[in-house]
Amino acid sequence: MTGAATMRRTLMVLSLGAAAAALAAPAAAADATADEVIAKHIAARGGAEKWAAIRSISVTGMQTAFSKTAPFKLIRERDNKFHLDSEQDGKKVEIGYDGGMGWWDNHWFQEGAQAIKGADVPVVLRDADFVNPFFDYRAKGYEVKLIGKSEFEGMPSIALELKRADGMAETWHLDPKTYLEFARESPGSDFGNPMPLRTYYDDFRAVAGVKMPYRIESQWYTRERIWNVEKIETNVAVDESIFVMPPPMGMGPLLPLVGEWQVAMQQRQQPSAPWTDSKRESKIEKVMGGAVLQERFTTADGNQVLRTYTYDRFRKRYRLTEVNDATTYLDISDGELDATGKLQVSNVASGTTFEGFGMVFNGRLSVFEITPTGFKVEEEISTDGGKNWFVAGKATYTRK
Repeated sequence: MTGAATMRRTLMVLSLGAAAAALAAPAAAADATADEVIAKHIAARGGAEKWAAIRSISVTGMQTAFSKTAPFKLIRERDNKFHLDSEQDGKKVEIGYDGGMGWWDNHWFQEGAQAIKGADVPVVLRDADFVNPFFDYRAKGYEVKLIGKSEFEGMPSIALELKRADGMAETWHLDPKTYLEFARESPGSDFGNPMPLRTYYDDFRAVAGVKMPYRIESQWYTRERIWNVEKIETNVAVDESIFVMPPPMGMGPLLPLVGEWQVAMQQRQQPSAPWTDSKRESKIEKVMGGAVLQERFTTADGNQVLRTYTYDRFRKRYRLTEVNDATTYLDISDGELDATGKLQVSNVASGTTFEGFGMVFNGRLSVFEITPTGFKVEEEISTDGGKNWFVAGKATYTRK
């Protein structure tokens, strides 16, 4: 036998031996139950007891997306809360989950936080698991089926099919030797379009007595995202507010207006007239997650009033609309919030004036001294197109 023939025979024997050894563990796993395989997997990740001692995780490193690399920071907390701060191709992508709702500030779509919807919701829910879905999977309402001996991209695996509470299924591939996960096939999305997602896990290292992957790669359609982890810390102090969706752009300073109020009023018809005192109640509610504040009240003379506050992100202006059942026309005012936190809007630019007594009236409204327990409102009137104003109404709001 020639040297070349001997080498080919040796390589063949080695290849067959390696294949047989690699497939032996999955074959044995086929005789096991799903729970037995999961128990080995949990033990490989460090064990349930050591994981139970971890309440929060901070992960920092570099993310590669769109062929560009930038830092990322991920914070996880029990109850599946998480917050990711990252950048993709120079655009900010911030994602959060408060245990019940997912949101993002994704500058690929628009500036400002908004609730995640559609095909992106399942992706966020799959990213929310504190460890992975196999820890306490029954308590989460998941179902697991052992596929057993399998192969994924040329690598032998122990495959588990997991069906989440939303009915969507995914397949996890465990290394037959270590019982650590090395791949996952799951539903994904690309800018809201559903499509299959493949996730790869590698470079597991010991952290606080448990195992965590230091390299995670995601692939879907023509896109790829790679996380190279540089540092993992456990049981870090966490500011709970990072998990909660921020208010819609521009509306944060006005959110203290939300609530039920006792209102002390002072009104007059002209600058020289005496003030008339009255009282009323008012209710201000958040609509569309706080993108609109809606106020309803009844005036002292019995008129019903509906008032809204919004922010125009494109023109950087606040808008106030008001309609009552006496005039039944929509008054539109706009303006700005100054450095002291005072909001002042008028209808001079919109031209939605009120006409009566042979005159044309412009209105201006100011909201100021905003605190958690109250705020003040002044209403002004102009009869010369906004050149001169006089205060026609004062209101002091006190939280009920």
